[in-house]
Amino acid sequence: MIKAILKLVIIFAITHSTVANAELFWKSGKIISMLSGQLYSGCMVALDKEIGFDCPGKWVSLDCKGLFDDKNKETGKKKFALALAAAQTGKTVHLLVNNLHKANGFCVAKRVQVSYR
Repeated sequence: MIKAILKLVIIFAITHSTVANAELFWKSGKIISMLSGQLYSGCMVALDKEIGFDCPGKWVSLDCKGLFDDKNKETGKKKFALALAAAQTGKTVHLLVNNLHKANGFCVAKRVQVSYR
């Protein structure tokens, strides 16, 4: 009986933990590729590592069309410009990724930060 209760507690903890159900999470890495176009909400970056948390591959949308969050194209364009600066200088980029917002199947970054040290 105790083993059965313990199993239920463990299953509940795993399925309801913040790691298992992450909505927003930070992902850091170097940008290895960028694209701009009609798909993926206008622009994307690829990191040097997998994104994870139900986000396919290494690509993340920066939402240059403004389809998510504040519905503002300028915010996405600023994220893209900051990511471009990081890519050009070889600096590490930190993305606050939302795995519930998807642009053509790819997760969307809510925020972009760059480390200059």
